[in-house]
Amino acid sequence: MKELYADIAVELPVDKTFCYSVPEGLKAQAEPGRRVLVGFGKRTVTGYILGLLDKKPPEVKEVKPILDILDSAPVFDARRLKFFRWLSQYYFAPIGEALSLICPGASVKSKRRLFLTEAGKDAFSNKKGLELEVLKAAEKGVFVPTLVKRLKHKPVCSTVERLKKEGLINEEALLSGGGTKKTIDFFSVKDPDMEPGLKRSPIQAKVYRYLLENGESPMEDIRQRAGNVSEALKRLCEKGLAISSEREALRNPLSGIEPKEMAHRPNKEQEAAIGSIVSSLKKGGFSPFLLYGVTGSGKTLVYLKILEEAIKSGKKAIILAPEIALTPWPAAYLAWKFPGRIALWHSGLSVGERYDEWERVLRGDVDIVVGARSALFAPLKDLGLIIVDEEHETSYKQEDGVRYNARDSALMFGQTLGISVVLGSATPSVETFHNAKTGKIALLSLTKRVEERNLPKIELLDMRGDKAIISGKLREELSGTLHSGDQALLFLNRRGFSNSIICRDCGHSFKCLNCSVTLTMHRNERVLKCHYCDLSIDIPSVCPECKGFNLIAPGTGTEKVEDEVRALFPKAKIGRMDRDTTRKKGSAKRIIDAVEEKKVDILIGTQMISKGHHFPGVSLVGVISGDTSLNIPDFRSSERTFQLITQAAGRAGRGEVEGRVVIQTLNPTHYSFRCAFTHDYDSFFNEEINIRKDADYPPFLRLCNLRVEGLKEQSVISASKELREVAERLLKGREDITVLGPAPALVARVKNRYRFQMLIKARAHKALHAFVKALRDRFLEKKRSDITLTVDMDPITIA
Repeated sequence: MKELYADIAVELPVDKTFCYSVPEGLKAQAEPGRRVLVGFGKRTVTGYILGLLDKKPPEVKEVKPILDILDSAPVFDARRLKFFRWLSQYYFAPIGEALSLICPGASVKSKRRLFLTEAGKDAFSNKKGLELEVLKAAEKGVFVPTLVKRLKHKPVCSTVERLKKEGLINEEALLSGGGTKKTIDFFSVKDPDMEPGLKRSPIQAKVYRYLLENGESPMEDIRQRAGNVSEALKRLCEKGLAISSEREALRNPLSGIEPKEMAHRPNKEQEAAIGSIVSSLKKGGFSPFLLYGVTGSGKTLVYLKILEEAIKSGKKAIILAPEIALTPWPAAYLAWKFPGRIALWHSGLSVGERYDEWERVLRGDVDIVVGARSALFAPLKDLGLIIVDEEHETSYKQEDGVRYNARDSALMFGQTLGISVVLGSATPSVETFHNAKTGKIALLSLTKRVEERNLPKIELLDMRGDKAIISGKLREELSGTLHSGDQALLFLNRRGFSNSIICRDCGHSFKCLNCSVTLTMHRNERVLKCHYCDLSIDIPSVCPECKGFNLIAPGTGTEKVEDEVRALFPKAKIGRMDRDTTRKKGSAKRIIDAVEEKKVDILIGTQMISKGHHFPGVSLVGVISGDTSLNIPDFRSSERTFQLITQAAGRAGRGEVEGRVVIQTLNPTHYSFRCAFTHDYDSFFNEEINIRKDADYPPFLRLCNLRVEGLKEQSVISASKELREVAERLLKGREDITVLGPAPALVARVKNRYRFQMLIKARAHKALHAFVKALRDRFLEKKRSDITLTVDMDPITIA
């Protein structure tokens, strides 16, 4: 038989691919794009076939066989593989980890579990120290990784190997992950004409009558009508009076979402935008667009119309939202138009729901995938359109694993596949708008709100010298809003009750044990909590330093605002939406539904309430502190502030009542506030772009941040200096690259890991990338088990 080999990328942090043999029984199924199960060391992991070979490469001495092929069809083709190779190369990620983005939660891996042999059961009295600890752990069937973590800094693995050689313990590999199908038991009467003879079994007779009257029924329906009758059904089947069958049941994450009809007709500006995009869909080829429309201008209607046209033309589509909480609304409108053809795709789904949505997409049962950033990689065949809503949002950046930016990746994906990509925003990122201004992206503008509604009137309140959380003016506006039966939003981008607790007598503040930040006070939970590692301690009543009782809680978070509003308006129905109130599945949707149904008079929240929501009943928006994001040491802080304020303000006045916005600030003359006050994005952009140009920041340069992390501060400092030394050697004779740092990160310690960073600047992205790759490779030549190097390419629109 002719031999066949496969070039396989495994889902592990390794930068190369591996050669495996294809067993005779799997040759017919083996093809590029298939997921496979392979042995890797002592583990079993998921891999991806990148290509097939007639013979193994000469440098490969031994090969292992593929254990199994996991899917009935490839999950990527040659063009998608080209994109994933780009993703891997650009974001410095192993190709196997990049490909794993196609199927989050569907990976199959194995874990080694120890168990005692018969000889091992008798060996306890002869062993001591670490060997005895390992034997006791094996007796309980512990997993090797768990034991290594529990006995850190001890030679666990070598001890395990020694005890295995002595025949005292052994191990087995248990597979996990990959998802499973959900099945439902159905029951029916076998022969309706048969006399059952159930006079002495009243419960069985009751169930039998139910099946006769209702026909084949699922177990759940029978239980609802007849109670817990599992035993009765079992007996009926044993007697040959009933038969059971098992069927696959899809877990539907859309089941709690009510389909909605979009009844509006497009206005002239919307028609023009729809026409331009539909024309590119018909023509084919890569066409990037920026749909730039003021808040409330009807971008969603444009999305729905172009999605409809894409589906009519036989293409499929992906629409991305920046937050999981924002996915139900496009899904609801699309479910009305395309019932049963929509899939939800995000990390908030259960493992089972993700598995079922994955299966539906692979089978071709889905036309449109709606989700957060990970939905970009759903394996939809015949993809013809990608929409990135609120493209400016920082949440499109993945902060661990493959550190991609979904907006940039969507553009490159579109370019690779030759399809249309639409970016939408009322406050586009400076880089995206610059690309539109310079002709790299087609600009489509919506300058008016739907139905000719006015933009809200904005008032800037100078809070210098005023220590009130809610100013007199905002209090007055809230009172009037409640009196007229309208709703209000209060926006503050800081959760918790206060920044921390400080002792007024000695100045002691309560810091996290694992991170270089103070603990935030959460009064409702009665804890001080770290927002980086989730460490929490009970709120103290006494200062641990001076034993004084004079503890104060400076600063303001959403909890404190909620308390203040409840005190001012005791009869009002108050809601709060932040990460603390939306932890449970479906909680964000329940809060937003309550606002839409007018069960909430005043909603208080962080940036979660400012993104994309349509609340017709909200006539007032109050910004408690507009300066929160302005004071962050980041060259994008002014842009972020303008976006947050404008987006929050945009929630007001979307119904019949004209909107009003009150912004409390200590910097009323700053251009971010001045431009937000006049709803003037263009003026903000012109001012910001000039500052960026003078300071040599994007979009005029490309940036890359290198972060060195480790458990020991001195090791991190030493490694950072070595990184700088390598950079200095590579910089010799070059003037196109600038290196800044290393310096401690803004938060210098997170989860007990010290962090130093170095910023690389260059005008050409190819030069930057080549320099960073050389720097990373040279630095990693020296093995440092206690140090990690993270490469973060700065998000910048690629076109």
